[in-house]
Amino acid sequence: MSSATAEIVLDVQDLQAGYGGFPVIHGVNLQVHAGEIVAVVGPNGAGKSTLLKTINGLLAVHAGTVIFNGADETNTPAEHRAALGMGYVPQDNNTFPDLTVRDNLAVALLRQHPVEVRRRISEVALSFPALEERMNRNASTLSGGERQMLAVASAMITRPTFLALDEPTTGLAPSIVHDRIDDILRIRDDGTPVLWVIEENPLMCLPHVDRVYVMQAGVVDAPVSSEAVLQDAALNSLFFGVDAGEGEA
Repeated sequence: MSSATAEIVLDVQDLQAGYGGFPVIHGVNLQVHAGEIVAVVGPNGAGKSTLLKTINGLLAVHAGTVIFNGADETNTPAEHRAALGMGYVPQDNNTFPDLTVRDNLAVALLRQHPVEVRRRISEVALSFPALEERMNRNASTLSGGERQMLAVASAMITRPTFLALDEPTTGLAPSIVHDRIDDILRIRDDGTPVLWVIEENPLMCLPHVDRVYVMQAGVVDAPVSSEAVLQDAALNSLFFGVDAGEGEA
């Protein structure tokens, strides 16, 4: 099903937000449809993380609307949005380093019965088998790629119907980036649309997304194809520091 006919899961309209009254994002319009992976790209400081925090209720909206599954959630708190199915993985501080992998997963299910918690942890272990071997290890002992896997698993254990990811492959080795991409594709294929902020590894990540929003100085343009971004030498040089003709190492 094309994005033109697929159900709109997230509809952001004329969104403005920032910190302490200072605007960072300006009139952003963005949509994510069922079955899609949609990317947001742009240089450091463009407002990408601010956009995701605002969508997920962690920053107050100055103006505009956030519509999720047809309902206006602009002024609802983050915990309400999470209960509705909005999942979010921030770029940093996305695990509890002094807790075990098992306890990190359980924290996301504090209101669930212990039997249900155990069942869901077992389910997540099937989707992220590398975590099963590390259940009793503290998150602080995991590699960067393993911590990102745990962060994504902690979001998915709540069974979200939409997932926002803030740069989940940043700082990872290419082989680990491939593993995290596979995780994201599996999440989409299992029925959860994804909004994915990409800053590093564009040549590896962008071919897997359906549409791309280019963000500069808090403003996004109309969505374009990943091919259009990858073939635009100016965008590649400005945002990613790579030549459009570069291949993967």
